[in-house]
Amino acid sequence: MAKQTETKIIKETSYCKIYNKVSIEEDDYYSCIERIEVKSKKRDEIRFSLYKDTIRGDNRYIPRSLDVTEIQLLELIRLAIKEKVFSDEFIDMLKQELNNNKKS
Repeated sequence: MAKQTETKIIKETSYCKIYNKVSIEEDDYYSCIERIEVKSKKRDEIRFSLYKDTIRGDNRYIPRSLDVTEIQLLELIRLAIKEKVFSDEFIDMLKQELNNNKKS
C-alpha cells in the first residue's frame, strides 16, 4: 500500500496520527473511516471507528467495534473514495476484485 504522502495531520494521539477522515452521523454518534499512521508500527492503516458527542461538545473516540448497516457502509465507502481516504492503488485493487467476483 502506498505510504501517506499528505503531511497534514487532522489529529495526533499517543497511538496514531489521523491524516484523513470521513463520517456519517446518527443521533450523537459518528461512524467513520480514517486513514491513520500507527506510530509503533510506522505504517499507514485504515481504521473503522466510532465517535460520540460529549457534554463538552467535542467528539470522543469510542473504543469498540463499528456496527453499521450495508447501506451505511456503502455511504462511508463512497465518502472515503471521494475524499481520498483510500489510496488510488487500493481503489484499483477493489475495482478489480469486484469485477472478478461479477464473472463468477
